[in-house]
Amino acid sequence: MRSFVKKPNEQGYTFLESIFQLIIMTIFIHLFLLFFFWKGSIEQHYTDYSSTEWELFSADLQYLLSDVNEIRLVNGGSAIRLKNNRGLIDIEQSGTVIRKRVDTTGHIPLVTGVKAVTFTFDGITITANVTMLNDSIKVRGFAVGLYPK
Repeated sequence: MRSFVKKPNEQGYTFLESIFQLIIMTIFIHLFLLFFFWKGSIEQHYTDYSSTEWELFSADLQYLLSDVNEIRLVNGGSAIRLKNNRGLIDIEQSGTVIRKRVDTTGHIPLVTGVKAVTFTFDGITITANVTMLNDSIKVRGFAVGLYPK
């Protein structure tokens, strides 16, 4: 009796199959490299976490200083105490963190990785001089809105 089972092609690996696999591999390598070039450019925009943190601190402090009744430098300029309708707000360094405390309670971190901070007040602006742990120095001036009641 005759077998109806078709015999497999035993001619081996053809040149056409190898070209097809080479084209597929080349496409995957291009996609792989494209992903890493894209990832590298994205990381350049977002790796500088300390700059982002500094800008957020600056925005928060400027907002706090927009409506204050009283302001004082504390501990020889290493901290500031603000008085507004929310109570007493202290901006001070604790370890390697600049923190905010409301009515001497709480601990809201504003900037991390700080070696030293010094505030100066000339009656119109507060200047923050911050030395980071990597020895970079950040300086920013803030307008103070003293509104007598």
